Amino acid sequence: MIFRNSFRLFLTNFSNVWKVLLYYFICFLLTFCVCYYVALPIITKLSEAQVFKNLLDMLNSIFFKPENAISNIFTKLNEILTTTWEVLKTNTQFMFNYIFLIVWLIFVFPFTIDLAQLALGEVFYGYMTSHVKYGFTGRFIKNIGKSCVFSLSKYIVQFVFNVLIISLFVLIVKLFTIGNFLYVLLDLLLFALLIVFISIKLTLFSCWMPGIAVLNSMCFKSLIQNFKIVFHMFFKIFSNCLTLVLLAFGFNFLMCAYTFGVGLIVSLPMTAVVFVAFQMVTYFNCQGMRYYVYPDVFVSPKKFEEQDKISKMKYMI
Repeated sequence: MIFRNSFRLFLTNFSNVWKVLLYYFICFLLTFCVCYYVALPIITKLSEAQVFKNLLDMLNSIFFKPENAISNIFTKLNEILTTTWEVLKTNTQFMFNYIFLIVWLIFVFPFTIDLAQLALGEVFYGYMTSHVKYGFTGRFIKNIGKSCVFSLSKYIVQFVFNVLIISLFVLIVKLFTIGNFLYVLLDLLLFALLIVFISIKLTLFSCWMPGIAVLNSMCFKSLIQNFKIVFHMFFKIFSNCLTLVLLAFGFNFLMCAYTFGVGLIVSLPMTAVVFVAFQMVTYFNCQGMRYYVYPDVFVSPKKFEEQDKISKMKYMI
């Protein structure tokens, strides 16, 4: 029910995709404007080392040689990562540029992207409870202070998870390029582990943002409440998260492969909006709160305490 109602809610509020797309475009434009001149000397060195040529070759293999796309992607990615590391290691005179870009791209850029989550959560909250459509921009401005605290807290709390996910991805790329059958098999297992790990991360924090949006709770108070809810219904939420993550990977890969990468411009905001809708529906279901998914469809889930009583009663009869 959580999975199905998430997509119902998403389709009813599809217009938010365009608002999130515009917001992401502003974030990307800001990042480009700030980082361009700082990154220009490094870009020149990377260009001389054929990094961008390898990137173009990788894209060409995706668009024009789909039968060898997967092996070419991993091979070229490995070359890009290795060459980039060598360039950075041998050009220490750009140390300030490195530090600035690392701080901006690893901290500031994700921070600005995450600022949209709470505003989007409140937009969904208004529709789910009162069938009211709040404006995304108004909610974003109204909640900018809370959004900053939430984004910063989320970055700190999830830092270890994010490092492990990135490390797993790099390891998958490295192993795949070896070409040995056993390494390819190990790669598939690692990719499955990556999907599971991302799903666990999404599960563990699925009710954090909705608690702030619905109850106007303090950030860490909502985090504690989130863990109480999630641990009580972990496997039910996890199974839905796993399905959602698999679909998100498949959908974005297809949009990239069959639209020359242009489809990602729309598919990534769509994915972000679906994930927020999923979190809101998960919270409402776990708390036994009634909500709209369509103008004429009203969902009335049971609280998990009531579900426990019912499951225990069947053994007493």
